[in-house]
Parts: sequence; structure tokens; C-alpha cells
Amino acid sequence: MLSRAQDRITKRNLNQQLNPELNISEPGSKAKSGSGLGAQKVSVPDADAVREGLTRDDNVSKKSSSEKDSDNLLATVGGWMEAIAALDEAPELSEKKQELGIEPTQSTSSNNKEGSKIPSNLVEFVMNYEKFSSTAYDDFKQTSIGYGTKASSKDQTITEAEARKLLEKDLDAARKTVLKLKETAGYDWNENQVDALTSFTYNLGAGNLRKLTDNGTRGDEEIADMLPEYKYAGGKVRDGLIKRRAAELKLFNEGY
Repeated sequence: MLSRAQDRITKRNLNQQLNPELNISEPGSKAKSGSGLGAQKVSVPDADAVREGLTRDDNVSKKSSSEKDSDNLLATVGGWMEAIAALDEAPELSEKKQELGIEPTQSTSSNNKEGSKIPSNLVEFVMNYEKFSSTAYDDFKQTSIGYGTKASSKDQTITEAEARKLLEKDLDAARKTVLKLKETAGYDWNENQVDALTSFTYNLGAGNLRKLTDNGTRGDEEIADMLPEYKYAGGKVRDGLIKRRAAELKLFNEGY
């Protein structure tokens, strides 16, 4: 007597002989194309594959949702911080702070177009010695404008706001020069010393910074001793440079 398995196989073989166009094949085997109906076996994924796919899609959806929530939170926090900063600078609040004897909050840095941060006290320090000019003027080796930045032409004009942005940009370049020397020569300069040498470099250029430090071989005391010597412009001693070097020396040794 045939077993059930044998009986099932016999029936399948008989159906294939009587109806070859149905092209019945073993589970998991590849179907062959035939004539007539030309039916091909349709592969149906098993339950585990379906569950795996659904789980993966669900995880992707959750991740996307989580990232969106994170972006929204950051945007909200950023908006609140800007609002608080604007409120802190409001004239009404400033007047109230003065009445209560509260010191106004001061920003520690200024942002230029490149996004670099320059300490505001350094910007103010340099502005004390680079008087503003809305028009271009002869400045020894170059034509300057604003707060001592290089003018694009002798006919150029500028506003104070524009001049400050240019100053911050040039101070950023000078500061990077100082920081590079600090790193390569192994100096342990603090922020005040970096600011003092940034002012010096902005005024006299990277070449004079290398001379002042003897290409990074002089120590801090020697640099401080040499700093007042850079008081010449156009071959003459300039009172403005004497005062500026004295202020930079004080900043280098003592801070603001």
C-alpha cells in the first residue's frame, strides 16, 4: 500500500503528464518557461522574510521620525537662544539693569562672514589705535580704509559697520598666523598673549611677527623686551606706535 507521500508524488507526476502547461515544480526550484500559457512560478517570500522587512521599514521610519524631532528641537532651542540674546540687548532692559546696578552682559566674541570668532575686547582694543575713516587714505605702504584695512581703491568709501566686519576678518587672519606659530614653535601663550600678538601682527604683518619671535626661538621675556622696539613707520618713530606697543606689552604681560 502506498504511503501518503508516495501517493502525493504519483498524483503530481500524473498531473504534469496530463497538463504540461501548468509547469508544476518542486518548492524552492526555479520554474522553466514553457509554451502555451507560459506560466512562471511566482516566488512568495516566507513569513520570516516578511516580518524582517516590516521590522526594517519600521526602524527606518522610527529613525527618520527621531531625526526630525531632533532637528525640530535644535531649531527651537536655537530660536529661544536668539530671542534671549535679543532681549538681553533691549534698551529697556539695559536701562533697568543700570537702575539696579547690574553689569550689562558683554559678548565675548564677534562673528565675521566666515563664522570665525574674534574676542570683542580684542576688536575694541585695536579700534582704539586704528581710528575710523570712511574714505581711503595713504597709510605708508598701503592705501587703507575703515579701521586700517586695505582699501580696494583710492575712491572707496565705507560705513562703520562695514569697516568693523573687514577688521574682524583681517584680525581673524592675523590670529590664525599667531596660533600657527604658537603650535609649531611650542609656545604656551594664553589668550591675552595671543591677543597682544594678534594686534601686533595685524599692524605690522606676519613677517615682523617672525622677526619679533626670531622664528619662534625667543622666549616670552625676550619677546616682551623686544616689543617696544617696533615703533617706527616710514623710517621715523611714531608716537601712536609707542603707545600701541606699550598697550600690547601690558596686554601680553598682564591682560586686559
